[in-house]
Amino acid sequence: MASNARMIWIVGGALCVLSIAFVLWSVVSRRGKSFSPIRHGEVNRAVYRSRLDEAAREIGDVDLLREINADLGAVLLSEQPILDAATDADTANPVSGLALWVTAVSVPALAISLYLLVSDPYLSELEGAEIILTTGADEVAELQSWRSRLTARVAQVPSDDRSWYLLGHAHLKLAEFGDASRAFGAAHDLARDDLNVMLYLVQARYLESRGMLDEVSRSLTDKLLEMHPNFPVVLEMLALDAYRRGAYDRSVQYLHRAMTSTGDVGQQAVFATAISQVRGQMVEPGPGIMVNVSTRAEVPPTALIFVIARPLGGGMPYAVVKRAAQAVPFAVRLDDLVSMSETHLLSSAQNAEVLVRLSLSGAPQADSGDWQWRSQPLNMKDSEQFELNAILQPPDQNMSPAPHRR
Repeated sequence: MASNARMIWIVGGALCVLSIAFVLWSVVSRRGKSFSPIRHGEVNRAVYRSRLDEAAREIGDVDLLREINADLGAVLLSEQPILDAATDADTANPVSGLALWVTAVSVPALAISLYLLVSDPYLSELEGAEIILTTGADEVAELQSWRSRLTARVAQVPSDDRSWYLLGHAHLKLAEFGDASRAFGAAHDLARDDLNVMLYLVQARYLESRGMLDEVSRSLTDKLLEMHPNFPVVLEMLALDAYRRGAYDRSVQYLHRAMTSTGDVGQQAVFATAISQVRGQMVEPGPGIMVNVSTRAEVPPTALIFVIARPLGGGMPYAVVKRAAQAVPFAVRLDDLVSMSETHLLSSAQNAEVLVRLSLSGAPQADSGDWQWRSQPLNMKDSEQFELNAILQPPDQNMSPAPHRR
């Protein structure tokens, strides 16, 4: 089956041939015939004589006939110069055969040119290319087919950022990370502020460098976090990069942000496990509060649990951890690495308390139907490490056991 682009050229060529055929038919049909320019003056004089003959037959009055003849003669004399000029113009400007040929070829050619200027006949060959985004990495033949077509496309139209983007996905799923980073890089050069393009460009560069971020990748991650401060994929890459560099505190901070920003219970569990493993590498963890969260009643599946270290009686929190209620039972550590502000750290507090709240609506603001547990006051100068067991229950059944110092 011919493509849409080939059909455009076939139809355009057919129009040109048809136009030339009409010109040839006109030339052939006129062969052997001679055409003279119209003599407007002679035609006018013939009409004048016809009118005189008609008047002579119908009018018997000689004087009236003489008067009519004089009027017709005056009209003839006044029109004659104009008619002679028209005859001269017809003689001097005959229709040129070359003009017919030029018109026959240029009209369809101009139509095709205008179409190519405002449209893209090759674009239909990429119809359905978005299927690459959902094609599995195991469908190698399908991915290779689209890779070839998209490679040809960007060679023809290097300014097509969408084709570069899809080509990058084809390379990425075929584990061709270097080619993927170049394709996404070309798409990024054409669409500078496209978040998806930047995200996959960072991922491709990250995989190409075997899990390391260079300066270009770091600048891209900084820009991504400016646009979307809690992007789990970006935060995960930054956390792994920090861990490989031995910056365990930064790794925990990135993982905590990633865990807090996702609502997927499975992902939260993965991030929580990673945080625990990274913390195990830290020699001096610093002041902190370990909170073991459990429940004595069935937990609503859409609820969220907030674990908060704050000043006594309330105020701006020192540290906050958010988890899906489905994750219970779980344990979290509250310390400076999960602080709300670098200027409001748990290590600088004299006293603090821990509030564990199950939000039925999922909103951070407290509501009358929320489940809540609150600790006894904690003297942060008395001990640097605390361990609490927070048992959540429906309202009016809460318990607040004394903290266990370690």
